[in-house]
Amino acid sequence: MNFAIQGGAPTERAGFRGDINALRALAVLAVLGYHLRVPGFAGGFVGVDAFFVITGYLMTGKVIADLAKDRFSYGDFALMRLRRIYPALLVVVATTAAVGWFMTLPGEYFRHIRQACYALFFLSNFAFDNDNGYFAMAAQTKPLLHTWSLAVEWQFYIWMPLLVRFVWSRSARSKAPAATMAALFAVAVASLTWCLWQNQHDAMGSAFFSLRGRAWEPLAGGMIAVAEVWRRANARPPRSTASSTTAAAIGWILSAFCVAYPLPEARWPGAWTILPIIGAALVVAGGFTTSRLIRSPVVQRIGDWSYSIYLWHWPIWVLAGGWLTARGYEVGAISKAAMAAASIAVGAVSYALVEQPFRLRRDVWTPQRLLACTGAAAACFVAFTVGSLVTTGYPGRLPAYLLPAEMARKTDTPRDECFRNPNSMKAASERYCTFGTGNADQATVMLWGDSFANQYLEPMTTAVTRLGLTGLIATQSACRPFADDPDRNAADSQPCRQFNTETLQYLGDRAEPSIIVLAGNWSSATEIAPLVDTLLSSGKTVIMVMPLLNIGFDVPQKWIESQIRAGKAITEWRVAADPILTMRDLRQQIDRTVLSPRNGNPWLIPIDPQTEVCDDSSCYLVRSGQANFRDTAHISNVNAQQYEHLFEAALSSALNAGAHAER
Repeated sequence: MNFAIQGGAPTERAGFRGDINALRALAVLAVLGYHLRVPGFAGGFVGVDAFFVITGYLMTGKVIADLAKDRFSYGDFALMRLRRIYPALLVVVATTAAVGWFMTLPGEYFRHIRQACYALFFLSNFAFDNDNGYFAMAAQTKPLLHTWSLAVEWQFYIWMPLLVRFVWSRSARSKAPAATMAALFAVAVASLTWCLWQNQHDAMGSAFFSLRGRAWEPLAGGMIAVAEVWRRANARPPRSTASSTTAAAIGWILSAFCVAYPLPEARWPGAWTILPIIGAALVVAGGFTTSRLIRSPVVQRIGDWSYSIYLWHWPIWVLAGGWLTARGYEVGAISKAAMAAASIAVGAVSYALVEQPFRLRRDVWTPQRLLACTGAAAACFVAFTVGSLVTTGYPGRLPAYLLPAEMARKTDTPRDECFRNPNSMKAASERYCTFGTGNADQATVMLWGDSFANQYLEPMTTAVTRLGLTGLIATQSACRPFADDPDRNAADSQPCRQFNTETLQYLGDRAEPSIIVLAGNWSSATEIAPLVDTLLSSGKTVIMVMPLLNIGFDVPQKWIESQIRAGKAITEWRVAADPILTMRDLRQQIDRTVLSPRNGNPWLIPIDPQTEVCDDSSCYLVRSGQANFRDTAHISNVNAQQYEHLFEAALSSALNAGAHAER
């Protein structure tokens, strides 16, 4: 890349930075390549981080420039950003709602409309915060997931001008840049510190969607803008051409490296995020870089279109990909190339027909007219969202035979408020919630495990109630039960290890509950045996729930796709009971390691839910018009009661063992 400076100043229109526009182009192409899984774009998600640096630089610079001329207006600033961002966003939101009407199931459509409403009010980062996460496979079903970054930007626009104006107005004019720099630096350090702490201690990755965890990124650009004002205020000479070119060159190289390198996305943002921020900051700080590549019309046009390309690329990927998959087509290289081309083409049209008219035709789009039209559109969408809430996603849109798949996806259990998230937080106030007939002091049963244990709460509740018993719920997401070992469990999250340790201690301190039902997403039997032995030695009876199936694909989704292709209801779906599906190796390992060595022990009672859905040769994924699974492995609530008799029999055996056998 040629970084040679051609002259000492940019030749573009006043206030325009061609190098920043080129950085926009790199950022949006990086995000596009990453989402389409193009080789060479493994770290392309850092494009969003580059956008944060750019917006921080430009918007902080705008605020300071107006403050220096005593003409800053918070209302004018907000209106400027609204004019830039909102019209194109509104068109995308309306389009995804219209397309989703014809191809999205009611529950999913309701969630989409609700998320769209959050997006229109720049709150979508909160909506997505605890919803699977940005990098989860479930993200592929959310056409407006990418609007979280717009929400973070808008929230930055709310407080940054207030902070800068507060500091600037209370400082002597000669000291204002330094005071502003100090304030922004302090906030950036606090944000980065919180981000790094969250990265290590928060299993849910809350920093990703949070302005608290992201503020340091736009502030990196903002501090560059303040530094430029500071230099001018102190009559400092401009940086040499060599130093500017070197800084920009390093920035471009570092940015390109981050786009191509497979950065640790699961722990983002974190320490690694500092690299792309430095890269983008060096490009911005270098300035006046006018290489032929950067100034090329193609690069500059993509930079111009970058916002609209970003807005459109993800809905195109989600909706077009979903349409193709539902009809049995593979989303291969040709499809991806078509979606990339469509994203750029639609982005260009959006720039020309939506962005530019609202920005440039101010005689037509006066502030009053802009606010009235966007406000009316947002109000209409709120009304549509209320209708979606009342009807639960307008179910009459689709063939009735698709609705059972929708029902299968419901994840609510009898006491959802008691299921802990990966950080061990739950809505219920009790230490361990109860189910069955009595209160916690009368509990004789405990259900312990992760979501693969919690899925059995409904049939267990029925069984426990029939037997006149009381149970406790000790379930936590992504936390299989184990007796914590510093070596064996070093890779497990601290909240999970602490939860298991506290639960085991709770059981060891009291005689009841005396019947412990264990279930979990185990990958090996080696850690099950120590837990079982610990419980047995403390006088407990253990009901061991064997693994069910490892299906490997979303059952309701595939069922929907099969019915769409067939054009009719499919009420029965069986697949071959192969070793991978039935987890034969794991089940044999559990038998060898846990069950066989304790064969004949009346206080260890295995139950096998696989017997309810499989025979010797096949397994039912759908039976009698109802799905047996809600996703790739968890049972569906609609068919959960078929396992009730297994738990009732096991609990009866446990009661008999406790009454008649001696240890």
